[in-house]
Amino acid sequence: MSMIDIVIVANSRDSRLWEMTANAIKSAVKHASYPIGNIVTIEQASYAREQKIGRTLYYDFEFNYNECLNLGRTLCKSQYVAFCNNDLYFERNWARNIVNAMEAHGYLSASPSSKYVFNGVVEGYDIGKKGQLLGWCIVTDQEVFEHIGRFDTPVQFWYSDNVYGVQLKCAGIKHALIGSSLVRHLGGGSVTLKAIGSLKRARYMRAQEEFFIEYKKQKYAIAGIEI
Repeated sequence: MSMIDIVIVANSRDSRLWEMTANAIKSAVKHASYPIGNIVTIEQASYAREQKIGRTLYYDFEFNYNECLNLGRTLCKSQYVAFCNNDLYFERNWARNIVNAMEAHGYLSASPSSKYVFNGVVEGYDIGKKGQLLGWCIVTDQEVFEHIGRFDTPVQFWYSDNVYGVQLKCAGIKHALIGSSLVRHLGGGSVTLKAIGSLKRARYMRAQEEFFIEYKKQKYAIAGIEI
């Protein structure tokens, strides 16, 4: 039977955030109903204590969300990998249900539902609360990286999931929201962004958007896709 690895990106600047990551890992393992392989926490706070479950990696490069995912993936050997934020609560059978649905429909990339269980799957690359690609939890078959190479890194944090969606679309790989798998997103936005002033935050987000738009134009032009 195949297994699923878990990569969690965290910034445990205080005990509350560390506990948030710990609780996410505990719920992921407890409620997986599927064999768990490696669990890797990519930790931004170099002074944070290691998680009790799995392995903690501390990095010394400037924060880039997708680069953190790439780093975590270097330790992943299982067929499936769940790339996650640390502000999550994994509900019962989340891993079993999403993997079963992926295998039944032939998906290489999928996200769990965020608020309620529903029948079936919804294909698409839309981002956000009503979208199909939920960047805080993406489950992939390792085969997807044979097509896209790695997660691209043109943006630092905001629009990272959009970037992945562009990579999938350019490679002709479908992504789906799996209604039978439920993972609750507990966060109310980026802790890092909330820590900076509103004007600086607006400028930062605008710059990230501009980076993404230019990246999308270039990728679509190469793939022959009209915007």
